[in-house]
Amino acid sequence: MQLAVETVTGVENMRRDLALVDRLRQENAPWLWRLYTWQPWAVSLGKHQRIDVIDASAATKHGIDIVHRPTGGRAVLHANELTYCVVATGSPQSIYASVHQLIHRALVNILGENGNVLEFDTVGTDLRSHYASGSDMGQACFATSARSEIMVGGRKVVGSAQCVQNDVVLQHGSILCGPEHLLLSELVSIPDERRAAFRQALQQNSISLQELSPTPVTPTIVAEAIADVVATELSVQKA
Repeated sequence: MQLAVETVTGVENMRRDLALVDRLRQENAPWLWRLYTWQPWAVSLGKHQRIDVIDASAATKHGIDIVHRPTGGRAVLHANELTYCVVATGSPQSIYASVHQLIHRALVNILGENGNVLEFDTVGTDLRSHYASGSDMGQACFATSARSEIMVGGRKVVGSAQCVQNDVVLQHGSILCGPEHLLLSELVSIPDERRAAFRQALQQNSISLQELSPTPVTPTIVAEAIADVVATELSVQKA
């Protein structure tokens, strides 16, 4: 399925995501979704994360915006990746599982024979303790995993977060297409002597689709694969 991926600024992306919540209520739809990238690249911070965890001068130097998400979690660098936003009514747990099942199927389709390495791993990380630890890695979404994530050998491919706006669940996800998210190590507000260790830890805990695929993987390719899976799912439901 050919799909035009929206590409706008971080502020505009967050505005459009919140507008989906209002649209869902107005249309009384079960769920709505967006797939998009960011121009310029941006770091999105979790709703309650302090903005000074990112060095504003370093972000400016690299031409990267900084924006807060309405969802929780920690910092994500939206570079060579595809972001999704799903708004739906229902329990957060069931929505989380359903969305990840659809995305998992799409990524398996992209990777073909290599897709069998993708798995749902339940990782027993206590995120509250992790975030409160004060460690450098406590600031980065792709530095740790919890619940059931789409992973390869314990390395996260998709990072996600949720929030509830009255009775509507909003879920964000970042699907890594390439390794550009590692640039986050140059943007966090930590001493220079700790940046190499930060980058290494981020690399050990995350992996991109390009590292798994023998052929190029772009955000558009991922978006079209997801759209195909969603279309198939809807046709099955109507049958």
